[in-house]
Amino acid sequence: MIYSRLLYTEHEHPHNEHGEGAYTIFSTQQTRNVNSLPLSAVCIQKFAVLWEGRPDTRVIDLIEESIVKGVLAPVKLLHASEGTLFIAYDSMLDDGHYEGFVNAWADIASGALYDCWTPLSIVDLKVTNRVESCRLFRNYAPEILENNVLGITDFTSDMFLFWDEWDPENIFGSEPQEGSMARCDFDSFDDDIKF
Repeated sequence: MIYSRLLYTEHEHPHNEHGEGAYTIFSTQQTRNVNSLPLSAVCIQKFAVLWEGRPDTRVIDLIEESIVKGVLAPVKLLHASEGTLFIAYDSMLDDGHYEGFVNAWADIASGALYDCWTPLSIVDLKVTNRVESCRLFRNYAPEILENNVLGITDFTSDMFLFWDEWDPENIFGSEPQEGSMARCDFDSFDDDIKF
């Protein structure tokens, strides 16, 4: 599903048999590291949103605001439940930038449409099934963080969405045909052609 012009939906995990545990992995371009310092190249940031019931697009609105304000980089997982916005953040966020991150998200969460969410920030390494949070976050966030590559990574050519389509077999077929243009042979062109 398309949720935003600023986000790409990498993966949607459905609810389990109890109607719980659905989450979406998003990606977006990132030019800053978790401590708000400029990166040497544009990177990709992947993060998850654990849904309570059906997707709450108000969370998407907050994510878009965080992108505009430049405070999304440390986020690895978000979950809104019962007036609280749970934020699992990257352990690489240093103490000098932590307070600014928390204050920025407090401001963002307070503007949730028809609500005022209180943010609760938890370092990703301490997200376990014993962390003080809502039941859904305790039950599903640890597994989401453990089983998905979340955070900021370099953008590489193998991330190109159509990379598999460019495999020679997909372009030319399994057996090259006589006269196929598998490679361009410039010697076969007539030297007398004038441009």
